[in-house]
Amino acid sequence: MKGSVAARYARALIETGREDNSCDRYGRELRTVEAVFAGNPVLYKVLLNPMYRVEERKGVMGKVAESLKLSPYVSRFLNILVETRNIRFLDEISKAYSRLEDEIAGRVRATVESPGDIDPALLDEIRKKLSSILKKDVLLSHGKNPALIGGLLLRIENTILDGSLKNQLELMKEKILEGAV
Repeated sequence: MKGSVAARYARALIETGREDNSCDRYGRELRTVEAVFAGNPVLYKVLLNPMYRVEERKGVMGKVAESLKLSPYVSRFLNILVETRNIRFLDEISKAYSRLEDEIAGRVRATVESPGDIDPALLDEIRKKLSSILKKDVLLSHGKNPALIGGLLLRIENTILDGSLKNQLELMKEKILEGAV
C-alpha cells in the first residue's frame, strides 16, 4: 500500500517539475528534507503527532521549508504531506522520485559488491559494459561484502547477478545433497 501511495506522490511532484523544468531541483530539495528529518527524528515525530493541530504542524513544516530555501512547489507539496499525514512516507516518496528522475534521464543505478576493494579501472569497465548492454547511462556504486568470499554480486534495480564464490559453493552443496537423497 505505502509503495503505491509513495509512487503517486512522487509522480505528481515530478510531473510538476517537468512542466517548469525543475525536476532536478525538486529532487535535490526532497532529498535534503529527507536528510534533515533523518538527522532530527524529533522534528519528524512532531509532524506526525496528532496532538498538534494541522496548522501548527504546517507551521513547523513552513519553518523547515523557509530555512532550507525550498521552492514554493516543494513547500506546498510537503504541506500536503503533513496535512494528509503522509509525511511518514517521505523516504519512500524520495526513492520513488529518484527512480522517476533516472527513468526520465535514461539512466539506471547498479551496485557491485565484492569481498574487498576493486580496481577503479575494473569498475569503469563494468559500468561501460552495462551501459552498452542496457543502452542506458549506468550509475555504478561499489560496496564491500566480506561474506561473498570471492567473486562479484551485481544488483541492477530488481535484478541480482550472483557470481560470488559463496553462491557457487551453495549451488555445489545443493547438487551434492540432491545426489545423496
